[in-house]
Amino acid sequence: MSDKDGQAFDYERLLNIKGAEARLKALNEFFSTRSYVVGFTFSQADVDAFRQFLGPPPVKYCHLNRWYKHIEAVYGGSSECVNYQTVHTSKGKRVQPPWMPPEGTAQPKLCLYNSLTRSKVKNLV
Repeated sequence: MSDKDGQAFDYERLLNIKGAEARLKALNEFFSTRSYVVGFTFSQADVDAFRQFLGPPPVKYCHLNRWYKHIEAVYGGSSECVNYQTVHTSKGKRVQPPWMPPEGTAQPKLCLYNSLTRSKVKNLV
């Protein structure tokens, strides 16, 4: 992520603001337009920022609170060292399990309706 001058954003500046109230206010404003500290996915920067908190921020900082709860869910709420690249924030491809008839029943026969002859045609599968 870069600012208008093309320089990379230095999130450390946000985390090093003196005064807890001023830092919370700056982070809340920052997260009013972003979901992650750097880029569009969970990263080490989010882990670094998350570890700065001892608990959820006050409710009045709604954007910061949203980010905190999201990172807590993704990161697991742990302050232990976690490889952020192995944490998946989105689901993979969904796969439909193969269909099987209930135990003790035979495979059903397929009956197709032919709209031209108005009769049912039985096909064996």
